[in-house]
Amino acid sequence: MSELLLASKRCAECLTTRNRIVPGARAASIIKDCREQRNHFFCHKGGDQSVHCRGVHDILKGSRAHDFAVGFGIPVREVDPDTLGTTAS
Repeated sequence: MSELLLASKRCAECLTTRNRIVPGARAASIIKDCREQRNHFFCHKGGDQSVHCRGVHDILKGSRAHDFAVGFGIPVREVDPDTLGTTAS
């Protein structure tokens, strides 16, 4: 891992908002799984890039991947999800 990409803000369809692109029950399940595993979730706007979702990151106060990056001095670069321009399918 040369750097960890983290969304600089929640996108308009963030999993943690009412405008999410998945049903509420599915969003709750994903967040629950991330919380139990201390795992991250990739923003759908990242496309081919593995951009960590800002909403899930904020709710969980980080993740194992984020802690690993910080602990080993791997740069954490924030990217604006609105400028990524690609939606994963």
